[in-house]
Amino acid sequence: MNGIRADLRSVPWLVAVALVGLAAVVLLLRAAGLVVLAVVDGAERFEAAVSGAAGVRPLAASVVVLPGRWEQ
Repeated sequence: MNGIRADLRSVPWLVAVALVGLAAVVLLLRAAGLVVLAVVDGAERFEAAVSGAAGVRPLAASVVVLPGRWEQ
């Protein structure tokens, strides 16, 4: 029997519990990072849209506003 269950059975139960706990913490941190990424990306898009509508360059450094068809 190969796989993660066999690997966890081969280590002491305290180590297996610690590894599963560590994996759960890492998973939660990755999920929190994705939430932060979505919020920041949404805020940058909103800021770029509002700035573009007002005719002002956006403040977000990661936003590149490409000229539209009407500005060519």
